[in-house]
Amino acid sequence: MSASETLGFISGRRGPEPPATRPLRAPDLLELETLVACAAEGSLVAAAELLGISRPAVAKRIGNLEALAGRTLLHRGGRGVRLTDSGAVLLAGARRVLDERDVLVGLLTEIRGDGPSPIAGLRELLGHSSANSRAAQQPEARLAETERMLELVLRASGTAVVISDPDTAVIHEVNEAFCRFTGRSREELLTQQPAAAAEAWYDTREREGVLEEVRRTGIAERVVVRIQRPDGSVRIGETTAHFVLLAGSRQLLSTIDDITEQHRLQAERGAVTAAYAVLGQLAADLVAGREVIESIGAILPELRSSGDFATAVVWDAEHRRPVVLDGEGPAPELGRELLHGRRMSNAGVLRLETRRQSDHGLEGWAVPLPTGGHWVVLLAAAPPVGFAQGVFAEILAGLAMIVSVSRLEDASSR
Repeated sequence: MSASETLGFISGRRGPEPPATRPLRAPDLLELETLVACAAEGSLVAAAELLGISRPAVAKRIGNLEALAGRTLLHRGGRGVRLTDSGAVLLAGARRVLDERDVLVGLLTEIRGDGPSPIAGLRELLGHSSANSRAAQQPEARLAETERMLELVLRASGTAVVISDPDTAVIHEVNEAFCRFTGRSREELLTQQPAAAAEAWYDTREREGVLEEVRRTGIAERVVVRIQRPDGSVRIGETTAHFVLLAGSRQLLSTIDDITEQHRLQAERGAVTAAYAVLGQLAADLVAGREVIESIGAILPELRSSGDFATAVVWDAEHRRPVVLDGEGPAPELGRELLHGRRMSNAGVLRLETRRQSDHGLEGWAVPLPTGGHWVVLLAAAPPVGFAQGVFAEILAGLAMIVSVSRLEDASSR
């Protein structure tokens, strides 16, 4: 349906004679307002709450519109309602009519001397003009105004915003905040499709999880996701996403707040507390006379989870194999890395880097145990946040010290 046909339909002017013989009445503003509310809220109940009427009243108004259109306007399901193609066409006309109503109400308010219109600020942003010239505006001009307004809003927002196709992951639009978050230019994100979009996700399963939540509940709120920049660094974001209709096509609108620093601080506090609690447990086990390797093996799961490591392992350097393993298997070249790793100042702790285990590589720390050729190794599939280099080096150094003291005490008791 063209714009002129839509306006003619709304106003009651008929084009070709419809099959029915009775005159076609124009829908009233309340019915149009109800359609807009249903589209915005996604359910009849929510629309009723927004409008301050009952759900049956909402259903009746929508039924009246569907009778006028001779088409179903809303798909009704257990998870709410969504527009049909015919509903999307009518929605565009309904919004235009309601916009004009707001303009007229604003003008009447000004004429009565009751003060400025409550939407005067938005009207100024859109370029307010006289009633006659505004009525003469073409849809293309109004579309250009809307585009300029959206551009200003997106540019001013400090929150990352991206509009993408939920099925193909093709990105349609981003703002500067999203470009800064991903470390990619707008041109790269919009033209290198869909490779750039896929590469930006540290783990594409996180995107699938967000989509599944939106499909299931209608919105994904404050979901933590990770983005990998071209330089290999990882940023952490908190995203809220939901579906929107653009020209009748369903798209995914996502906003992302960069919480990398907050996440780092929270992880630091949690990891330090958890890791030192694990060392306390190790000391208690050794005092109780438990074997060293057995005691360390018992704390590996907690030690690994405290820093979100992919691998925690007690490594037999002589036979080049794990004695106790928790998590992913270590890279085959781990034995060589232990010989050539970069030594840190903490009780012989080594800094390890290997790129053969996964796409993102493994990085971590290792410390020799005074037990004859054994090492405790922690490896991360992604570099842990910055604090971890110092914290976990100290933790491993403390672990080695606890084992050392325990062995000295055993020797003196004998």
